[in-house]
Amino acid sequence: MQCIRCRGLLIAIQMRDMGQPSVSGWRCLLCGATTDPGIEANRVRHSQPIRNGARPPGSPAAKPRKGPR
Repeated sequence: MQCIRCRGLLIAIQMRDMGQPSVSGWRCLLCGATTDPGIEANRVRHSQPIRNGARPPGSPAAKPRKGPR
């Protein structure tokens, strides 16, 4: 499998939380990102953000407005 962040190699790991049973998951060897079936299900359930290229007002790259306010 490939990492969705950096396209690196994923290895199988066992993740444990205090008092919870262990869960099988994956860890990227390059960037260290971890994922498991629960994380993948949440990614599928939520839609991708809409990126329209607009810059928020006040950002350094935003151009000042011309004329009276």
